Amino acid sequence: MADESFALLFPGQGAQYVGMAGAWCLDCPPALRIFQEASEALGYDLLEVCINGPSEQLNTTAISQPALLVTSLAMLEVLRLRDDTPFSGNHREFFTAGLSLGEYSALVHAGALDVQSAVRVVDVRGRAMQACADAEPGGMVAILGLERDQISEVCDTARGSDVLSIANVLCPGNIVVSGSRSACDRVS
Repeated sequence: MADESFALLFPGQGAQYVGMAGAWCLDCPPALRIFQEASEALGYDLLEVCINGPSEQLNTTAISQPALLVTSLAMLEVLRLRDDTPFSGNHREFFTAGLSLGEYSALVHAGALDVQSAVRVVDVRGRAMQACADAEPGGMVAILGLERDQISEVCDTARGSDVLSIANVLCPGNIVVSGSRSACDRVS
């Protein structure tokens, strides 16, 4: 193959699922090592939760954030060992980026942050966000097919005395709003 560039984009929270770190991880010592180091830092068996769940535990913000970070980094180790990926041959990365939480995986991959520091930061981030969610239940709603100014009007109308605003502009026509549970229910 000719010299080609590629980009890596790491996922944000919401991409997690039970089984996301399966046999591919168990068969790759460098990937397994990342999970072991993270589990030691976190004080629980992260790989077990990623492979077997339960989903109620994996889907909590406090668990899903470290789980996605570590699974992303472990998958990179798997890709490095394969000869049919952009990590082999005359390929070079042009970009690395992440959506929301995925920014931390991108920072580690780019060499701006080490794995241990990223695990600690994401653990604190996830626990803090979980505490906020437990104290004041809220939500997020994806709105498809409307322009940003139209969604701002929807938020103004649905907000009432609650909190509601645009949270993520994923792409044109795919915008996420977040706020109190009651305001999100009104938007839905």
